Amino acid sequence: MVKIKESYVMSPREKAEFDRLNALPRKVSGRVDYCFKPQTKYPPRIYVYMHAETWCDRNRRPMGLFYAVPFLSRPMNKEEIEYHHFDIRLCYHQYEDWVKLIYAEEQEAEELEREQPGIGTAFLEKLKSYQGFYTIGKKESLLLVAKQQQPESEESRLIRELIQNGHRYNAKEIGEKLKREQNEEKRLPILILLRELYKNTASGQPGEIRLTPEAVERKAFISQERTRKNFVRRVFKRNKLFAMEEIRCKYCDYNEEMLYADLTVHHKKPKRKKCKPITDLRRCQLEKLADRLKTFNINDKDYHNTCCRMVMLQNAHNHRLPIPLTVTLNKETLIYSFHWRTRESVVKSFVDLANAKDMTHLVLGQRYKDITGSSYSY
Repeated sequence: MVKIKESYVMSPREKAEFDRLNALPRKVSGRVDYCFKPQTKYPPRIYVYMHAETWCDRNRRPMGLFYAVPFLSRPMNKEEIEYHHFDIRLCYHQYEDWVKLIYAEEQEAEELEREQPGIGTAFLEKLKSYQGFYTIGKKESLLLVAKQQQPESEESRLIRELIQNGHRYNAKEIGEKLKREQNEEKRLPILILLRELYKNTASGQPGEIRLTPEAVERKAFISQERTRKNFVRRVFKRNKLFAMEEIRCKYCDYNEEMLYADLTVHHKKPKRKKCKPITDLRRCQLEKLADRLKTFNINDKDYHNTCCRMVMLQNAHNHRLPIPLTVTLNKETLIYSFHWRTRESVVKSFVDLANAKDMTHLVLGQRYKDITGSSYSY
């Protein structure tokens, strides 16, 4: 069923449209197509087309897939058909990461398996088999996918066991494991986990550790990268000429590109300076006139008039002169003066009121009194 927030109240027009679409009969079946888009100026990705039987070639042209042939298709489950029943446009999803795509499709395959046993599992296995043919995602995600395809190693098994049962060990047992690991195996992911467990136990707050195996491996990867960068920078600072030979004694496959990347210091992006928005009438008009000079190709006479108008506005703004507004109603002319920093929207609303049909100075004067006499910042 299409999801609507509990607190959301539909307008009468939205309710009528919802009821109209809801009364229409549901589609009996649908098809989902998977198309691969190779690297262009954007990263490679996989497009997932819902109700692909309704898509024609020209609908796929904006994505650059006019001549594309889907590499995989599957039937839609009932929940997908219900959810996309209310779509007024063709719907598709795009993924730049195999992990996210497989996670999303596992949910749909599970629902499909309930409706038609055997189809969901077969589809999921077929989808995973295409990971070697179509490369999408970051290096970390690709490594994770490759590891998922490999059998579980002894280190991975130990990490999983520590995450699940590590909170049951006391401080002495964790300390012995940590000492043995530091002296013998020296496996960084397990050391990180044991230190986290020891810290939790020593602080008197034992509990299940909130780390996943992927997060532990990520921490280990960052730690190794940091160790290598610090070593490279230290060696290069001490001896620039023979730095490569000394680094290669420790890291055999090290090259010039890696050296340049490790020596590059990535400075933080400078914080953008905050500036208050321009709301007062005169400065808004000055901005518009300046844009007119920049963007429009105007003749000499208009250019001169625009410059003169800008000078007059700038002088009035510098001298803090009030904003005079001349209004003629029923052959009676009055001048209404506004504060020099009055907002543009306030002055425009006053002008719209003055131009209203059957307007009188009595009503206009009352509005002017409300604006100028109120403590609210107009």
